[in-house]
Amino acid sequence: MTEAAPSAWTPWTAAEWRNRSLVGPDGRTMDLMLALPQGDAPPGGWPLLFALDGDRFFAALAGAAAALSHRTDKTGVAPMAVAALAHRPAAGAPEDQRARDFTRSACPDPGLLRPSGGGDAFQRLIADRVLPMLVQGAPLNLARATLFGHSLGGLFVLETLRADPTLFARWVAVSPSLWWSTPSPDIATPDLLIGCGEAETGREMRDRIAGWVAAKPDGAIFRQAPAADHGSAPFALIPDILRHACGSRAE
Repeated sequence: MTEAAPSAWTPWTAAEWRNRSLVGPDGRTMDLMLALPQGDAPPGGWPLLFALDGDRFFAALAGAAAALSHRTDKTGVAPMAVAALAHRPAAGAPEDQRARDFTRSACPDPGLLRPSGGGDAFQRLIADRVLPMLVQGAPLNLARATLFGHSLGGLFVLETLRADPTLFARWVAVSPSLWWSTPSPDIATPDLLIGCGEAETGREMRDRIAGWVAAKPDGAIFRQAPAADHGSAPFALIPDILRHACGSRAE
């Protein structure tokens, strides 16, 4: 049996996945991704999970949402739209773009020397252009929209929640970079999920996050992924993220 030549392989993507480009802060081009469930949208439109770092998380979140929503009675995951915004590597170093767009203050570690402080502009991009663009192109219910971010993206979630708690209905911050900046925990919202990995000991991440949740006056939902490190925690917590986005809880 002869193996197929590499040229016989072709790119593949799910039929329900879409992508378009848009110009973001400083004229940088970004990718906006969208996955819709099959069938007709419910009255008011589909719930929306909007993720940062789309190049890392869109495929995993959209694929899991489609698979798990086939048995909502078992998984607690209902059909939902998944959208994500991604930086293009060609526009600069990805880590520099993340640091620029996901933070509102200078990095406390002088050894990193990354651009920073663009969080307000990035929030305006999401509020003024990205969300309107999404609802123009699909039947979405922004009253049931969730923002998800990991690491610096998780910090952006918390700082955006403090700046404008009405922008999204639900919020998910996994392994937020509280070492960079620590927002006051007195954020008044019951619909916040905080997650981290059990093995996240660098920069005291696990203990910082657990302490922040414990200090939050009205509490938050806290999930710790067993044996997960910083990079694997968001993938281990995908079912929790999806359940939170559709308003259900794991038993």
